[in-house]
Amino acid sequence: MTATNSDNILRRIRAKKRGWVFTPKNFIDLASRNVIDVVLYRLTNKGIIRKLSYGIYDYPAQHPKLGTLSPNPDDIAKAIATKTGSTIQRSGARAANQLGLDLQVPAKPTYVTSGSSAKKNIGNYPIVLRHSKYTNNDALRPNVSNTINALLHLGKRNIDARIIKKLTNILSKKDKAQLRDYLFKLPDWMAPIILQITGNKDGTAIKDAQK
Repeated sequence: MTATNSDNILRRIRAKKRGWVFTPKNFIDLASRNVIDVVLYRLTNKGIIRKLSYGIYDYPAQHPKLGTLSPNPDDIAKAIATKTGSTIQRSGARAANQLGLDLQVPAKPTYVTSGSSAKKNIGNYPIVLRHSKYTNNDALRPNVSNTINALLHLGKRNIDARIIKKLTNILSKKDKAQLRDYLFKLPDWMAPIILQITGNKDGTAIKDAQK
């Protein structure tokens, strides 16, 4: 191992700034896996980074009064996705809350994944992963994945004109185009709803979905 390898890895960590959650895969362009593991081990012992779980670390954020802060669960989920090569998105309940469609706040950080369902305790968070056949490795825009998961969570009988109008206003033109292109991968009942959200003005979405 050379000083250059160690310096480059530390430089990347600091460039990402405090709060970054990462895995050894984030440095595979800089050194071999063995070298990366040694560098991360030494940085952990020096207190520069923190090991949250096997193969998951963070560059902990600091608060002047509270001290070292816990990592953001969404950042943990992103790191798990990097580590496993899977897609991980906010659960339907969390997506619906973030979009303002449901006021209920989920008690635990829950995500849908293209990988296997699992429960993990990482960085003092009980992370729940639930497999969804509608979550795959397509690169979806954040509002698109949130919309899909929120609609799946709410169900066809709980989607009314208010929700459709809200999503119509939230989604950008690019969001709507991608959502419309993704339509064939979703349940049939979502088609009229999504077509109305993305520009179909025939007014049949709610009626058809609730049959």
